[in-house]
Amino acid sequence: MAYLALAIVAGLAAVERKGFLQAMLSRPVALAPIAGWAMGDLRAGLLLAAPLELLWLGAVNLGASLPAHEALATVAITGGAVLSARALGTAVTADVALLSIVVCAPMALVGRTADRRVERWNDRLADRAEAELAAGHPRTAARTNLRGLALPFAVAAVLAPLGAAVAAAVVPAVVHALPSAAAPLRLGFLAFAALACATGARALRVRSAPGWFFAAFAGALALGLATRGVLS
Repeated sequence: MAYLALAIVAGLAAVERKGFLQAMLSRPVALAPIAGWAMGDLRAGLLLAAPLELLWLGAVNLGASLPAHEALATVAITGGAVLSARALGTAVTADVALLSIVVCAPMALVGRTADRRVERWNDRLADRAEAELAAGHPRTAARTNLRGLALPFAVAAVLAPLGAAVAAAVVPAVVHALPSAAAPLRLGFLAFAALACATGARALRVRSAPGWFFAAFAGALALGLATRGVLS
């Protein structure tokens, strides 16, 4: 059931990301909590949401551009972290989260390659839909459009659970083999979050954006420190 939930979330996110709606639900800041909730671990999704969003803040679908597939990687990372933690009998900790990121982040590049092939397929479908419209068959043209949404759904629905399964096999093995690495890995997660902040700030283009960005970061940090005792 866990892999089925991941497949559905990843497939819907892939469609929403570019082909339908585009309400930004496929962005990591929203998608990681959704994937975590679908897996029964909302906390894991919230832990990963902010750094993954900042890491891929510049990965936006504009026109014909094909950025890294942040949605596919986000679902794989979140699912891999949750499954790894379950195998270890713990909650998703910073070390588990970091290892899941290392294992599954390349799925963003795999997804971009898949996107290129999907675009070629959809170009052919678009030509076919235009031919059907010219022949006076609007319903057939509409069905052709729906077929164009099916392929990105299927690709993400296969790749995201696959990435999560690899993480679920690799991460617990690493944790068991290197128990002394837990503390350094937790510090590594903080370093990754700092890198993600820098990447996010670099992706901003408006002159006043960096000021707002760091002000929001300081406010979120202050709020987190103030509520640490309440939430723990």
